Amino acid sequence: MAKKLRNVSLNRQAKWFANHTESIKSGKYEPFWRVEDIPSSGIKVKIQHFNDDARIVHLLSMNELFMYVLIAYDQSITECYEQYAIPLETSLAIANELEVKHPVYSDSRIPIVQTIDFLCMRDDGSKIAFPVKQESSLVRERTAEKLAIQESFCLLSDIDYQLVSSAELKTMRFQNLERLYRFAKLNPLLMRVFKCWLPNFIGTLSDDPHLPIANILERSASLSGIPYARAAQFLYHAVWNDLLTFNWHCPLLLECAASDLELIPTPA
Repeated sequence: MAKKLRNVSLNRQAKWFANHTESIKSGKYEPFWRVEDIPSSGIKVKIQHFNDDARIVHLLSMNELFMYVLIAYDQSITECYEQYAIPLETSLAIANELEVKHPVYSDSRIPIVQTIDFLCMRDDGSKIAFPVKQESSLVRERTAEKLAIQESFCLLSDIDYQLVSSAELKTMRFQNLERLYRFAKLNPLLMRVFKCWLPNFIGTLSDDPHLPIANILERSASLSGIPYARAAQFLYHAVWNDLLTFNWHCPLLLECAASDLELIPTPA
């Protein structure tokens, strides 16, 4: 059920925050804001978590989607909490120290719990926060004030902070990552078949790199005794997992020649 955002009280919001923090402790994470909580007409997305098949990730914009797939692609990141809430007493104290107005609900004037778009855990034990903002909003003073609260919280909590703008995200590289994300994992039952297919694909690619990728896929599928669609799935899986590389600034289109996309085995 979606959160009721009319006449929000401190008690109601405190319960939301308690449920949010408890979900982190329990290992069954629930973001503070979910897709169904936000009554906007913008693009919102639910996708599967990158290493927990049972968990659904709530993304509130296309910018957040592009950022999330980059986070998923980064092998140094082991966990990611989207829509991570800052304790209200902390954000209020920070706003007071910065001498900025803390965001409030327009009707009840109750202070709104502030959230960070992504809080990530790295494999070395460190943390990094990624707020994601539309490029045009970064020139607004109010946006800068809200971001200052987030950045100050991160500084006090020993969390690295990296602001990401839509201009950085709306590139071909991120579009390619978004297309490939669904192929990041492979059914374990297919792994032996994949390991047979990969050298067949690389061999065909080496024989004639000027062929369209679709033709190379067709030959590798025939050599491996699998359908063409399965070979395409394997290709995307291999690229996501850095077994094959290409020019990420070009769209990964199968009708293109492999040489035009600079598609090659990833150097050891």
